[in-house]
Amino acid sequence: MNENSRSLITIGVISDTHIPSRTSEIPPQVIEEFSKRNIDYIFHLGDYTELDVYERLKERFGEEKVIGISGNMDGNEVNSTLPTNRELELMGYKIFLTHGTGGPNRIIKRLNRDHDLSSYDLVIFGHVHKPINEKHDGILYLNPGTPTDKRFADINTFGILTLSREDIDFEIIEL
Repeated sequence: MNENSRSLITIGVISDTHIPSRTSEIPPQVIEEFSKRNIDYIFHLGDYTELDVYERLKERFGEEKVIGISGNMDGNEVNSTLPTNRELELMGYKIFLTHGTGGPNRIIKRLNRDHDLSSYDLVIFGHVHKPINEKHDGILYLNPGTPTDKRFADINTFGILTLSREDIDFEIIEL
């Protein structure tokens, strides 16, 4: 990912779409917002449920823009195509993508138990279906919530992450 000449990177962040078990498609408002903002990347943090969701995102936005990982509800097709974790660097920030495990309580503690996160600036995860934007021990933990399922949250949400060399902004958008 070459962003040397860029001053800003905009990333659409979604997770836990659970298609088709919770709905038939990613809500059109999510796709419209990603298009309107001319996002540079999409991070999908797992629980697609079917690989077709990942494939449709790649068709719509371009294969190089869609960065995905698998989640605990994904089947063999997704699990054999996508990794369970990813690490990358954008705008000088070291980023770790994972889905997460267990219930919503103490998720950040569990993430740190399951992974050595001490060298990351950002940890972006899904699984708990609720938006999170918290800093602990110098690491920013972000969760976009879910745009399609209200299992652990009262609202449906997704995120827009904006990275510059000076700042990180994470906007939660409610549907």
